[in-house]
Amino acid sequence: MAQRTNAEWLNDLQQPGDVQASALADLREYLLRAAFVYLRDGRSELNHLASDDLMEMAEDFAQNALLTLQANLRKFRGDAKFTTWAYRFVINEAAGELRKRRYRDFSWDELTERETAVFPQLLQSDQPLDPTLQAEREELIRFLVNIIETELNERQRIAILCIHFQGRSMQETAEILETSPNTLYKTLHDARKKIKAKLLARHYSMGDILALFDSLW
Repeated sequence: MAQRTNAEWLNDLQQPGDVQASALADLREYLLRAAFVYLRDGRSELNHLASDDLMEMAEDFAQNALLTLQANLRKFRGDAKFTTWAYRFVINEAAGELRKRRYRDFSWDELTERETAVFPQLLQSDQPLDPTLQAEREELIRFLVNIIETELNERQRIAILCIHFQGRSMQETAEILETSPNTLYKTLHDARKKIKAKLLARHYSMGDILALFDSLW
């Protein structure tokens, strides 16, 4: 990769033709190496993946980061080296996408198999249930899942899934979201308000919900 000053990076990336193409190629190479090293050395949950798999992921992150960076070139103020500024884009892209992937394929069957989860336990009972009551319970839980999937933002959804579906602690969930426990409390509060509003709009009262799960409280 050619060595450039901050001014040269900005100039070359905004020049038409071969100059820009060369700068973009060098920058993409830098972002790709940064993403690969981050995935290989900074994400222990990916240790089971082969280098080729990590490189494939890194290529996606590098390309997305490159596009985002191009759209934000005017925001570069020269407070740090241009490559340092660019590095943040690809690391943020990788970290954010990995968080999304962790929960994107979270299936209903997986949820009901987690012994420590709260909501799945609501579907279980030591005694046989009236089929109508069981159907109502399942409908409510599925409605809650739909609210979580469609009404909450990403951070709210992850917080609710971690705490109420996976049974994770506040501290562990805060670490996953890379935030403080106090901020997580606010995130959960806002998420629960949205869920409650949607339940009320569906004409579910808290009394109705408690009645459906009366034997479990």
